[in-house]
Amino acid sequence: MANPEQASNDEEKIKARAYAIWEEEGRPEGGHLEHWRRAELEVGAAAPPTAPTETPQPIPPRNGKGKI
Repeated sequence: MANPEQASNDEEKIKARAYAIWEEEGRPEGGHLEHWRRAELEVGAAAPPTAPTETPQPIPPRNGKGKI
């Protein structure tokens, strides 16, 4: 997890990039969410999904019978 200072810095970068995208597109009405999403991807602040660090282990049967 990023610290609050880094998160704030990332948000400022995203904001600046989203604004630049909006200007590059001729300052259209609407589209702000798409500009923000694109800016997140370009800045790299959109965290990619992470894989679990541990593999879950099967739970053995309670009665002691059966295979795991």
